[in-house]
Amino acid sequence: MESAAKSNGFTKEIGFPKSLLFQCNGNGSNTKLTVQQALCKWYSFFNHDTSLKNANGWLFPGLPQEDLINSLRTDIELVPSILMDEFISGSFIQDKEQYIRIVQALLINLSDCLPSEEDEFRHVCNEIENVVQFIENFFYQQFDRDSRVTKFRKYQFCNCAKLKLEYWKIKLNRSLLLNALQECLTGTLISPEANITFRKISYLKYLLQEIEAATTALSENYVRELFIYNNFNSDCFINYENELIQAEIPKLQTSQQVILFLQSEKERIAKLKMKSGVSFDIHQPSIKKQLFDCVTDKIKQLEFEDRKINGNDLLLDPESKIQTSLSVAKLAVLIRILVADKIIINKTVAPMIRTVAKLFTTLQKDEISFGSLETKYHAPDKATLNMVKEMLQKWAQLTLKL
Repeated sequence: MESAAKSNGFTKEIGFPKSLLFQCNGNGSNTKLTVQQALCKWYSFFNHDTSLKNANGWLFPGLPQEDLINSLRTDIELVPSILMDEFISGSFIQDKEQYIRIVQALLINLSDCLPSEEDEFRHVCNEIENVVQFIENFFYQQFDRDSRVTKFRKYQFCNCAKLKLEYWKIKLNRSLLLNALQECLTGTLISPEANITFRKISYLKYLLQEIEAATTALSENYVRELFIYNNFNSDCFINYENELIQAEIPKLQTSQQVILFLQSEKERIAKLKMKSGVSFDIHQPSIKKQLFDCVTDKIKQLEFEDRKINGNDLLLDPESKIQTSLSVAKLAVLIRILVADKIIINKTVAPMIRTVAKLFTTLQKDEISFGSLETKYHAPDKATLNMVKEMLQKWAQLTLKL
């Protein structure tokens, strides 16, 4: 088995127990492989099979596990110094950002391949985290902060944060507010797709530190203001804020009272103080915008329901209407032409004109007066007729391009 393992091309290429980034003695600091090449080989080795162990133990008995881990740890420890040398010489690095991000991705993928539940490999995972932190500090311009963190870092951070949150929930009498933050952390552990990025984990660390700094005077109001000021725009916190608003609605008796309450909430939301350039999720709108839009939509829905009850359901919101760049006079003439050509075949004209006034907007007005539209329909002026004639000639030419 020993000879088979040593003669195997894959393991022979690795060259254990020597370090892949082994530095030769001499005046120079020559390396056999670049950081990228060495990490790629390590990743290929650990990702080669689903497990490094077979039913009887270590997959390669001829290669002591201790030597393997020592070689890996040596290479990981050498990465910062050799990476600095590579950047100083810069002879083969064409794109520095791309190179750093490849090294970053290889370190993350390598860490995720290691059986971190074993003590020996857990130490290696810690070493990898130190190297990633070094790269983030010294190559921050090239570092990809929107890349996912390692599974090792994610589990360590989330488990530590959950302990703190449990303590704070006790201090705040099991407030549902902290559930919003806990749900955010728990979701990243339960769902494999819910990756947490370096940017998000840095943000959450900062948020936890801010809560921790006020432990002696911790209150629900303080935490809520902290979340809003630092734009904790996660779905869980937005849902929490919306539920607070929804909880007040059943206390009100009429829809008009609800609308007045929601309008006051819009004013409150518009005045929220938030730190500029900070957010939990850079791809989502701010807390202020999300809450403002939710309340606005609720008001529109209630107003529409009221109009429907009162028989005015065609009083639509301007955004729901057919918006045109026409004048009222031009719109009236076009409707008259459609009637004259028997395209519009309503038996009575007035109700049809009233519907058009409710469904259309013009360049100047969102609300068209029925009286104005009806007058211009029955008595179009000569200038408008000439402009509509030119418009129809233009339409004839447009049909040739369709």
